[in-house]
Amino acid sequence: MPAPFRLPQLLLLAIIALGLGGCSSTKVVDKWRAPDLQEPPAKRILLLSLIKDPVTRAYFEDHFVAAAKKMGVDLVASHTLAPNATDIDERDEIKRLLEKTGADGVLIAQLRGVEKKHKHVPSRLDWYPEMYSHSGFWDYYYMSYRGIYRPGYIGDDDYFKMQFRYFSLASEKLLWAGNLETRNPRSIAGTIEKIAEEVIDELKGSGLL
Repeated sequence: MPAPFRLPQLLLLAIIALGLGGCSSTKVVDKWRAPDLQEPPAKRILLLSLIKDPVTRAYFEDHFVAAAKKMGVDLVASHTLAPNATDIDERDEIKRLLEKTGADGVLIAQLRGVEKKHKHVPSRLDWYPEMYSHSGFWDYYYMSYRGIYRPGYIGDDDYFKMQFRYFSLASEKLLWAGNLETRNPRSIAGTIEKIAEEVIDELKGSGLL
């Protein structure tokens, strides 16, 4: 089971990942789109992150909104209108917030945790043809270097998981849902930006933007 997780903990995780190296990647692992979608694309969306800590919430929303704007999408960070999460924990308060933004839709973001997965990378040795006498030094060195034995190893991958749900404000219906994971995140800002790019691409591809 994924451990309880808050964004500040990602800072430590990112530092560890930087020290260990490893490949970082973000992808949508599963998604859903409402069938027979008939609503027009949204012109403005409210980003509402379910994060109680105000500093963490503001940091996440600001970076997500900035990445979306680079892609030509108008998002409004909820913390700019309601800095404290407790200010929008009632239905009427949420409705007033939505009216202030003039948004067509609302994107709800939720942190789901970090899952550690063990991996085993087997050893390997790639063989190349022997170099002939007319080959130069660099060709011989380069090909021989690539043939160096690479030992196997056992390690861990950390998967940072997030859940997104997009609702229409006109119908109040769920139109799109997606779960994302980032393997071995290497920076907080970079991870948020990549997550934003994946989500916005999905919403555009679904005809919602």
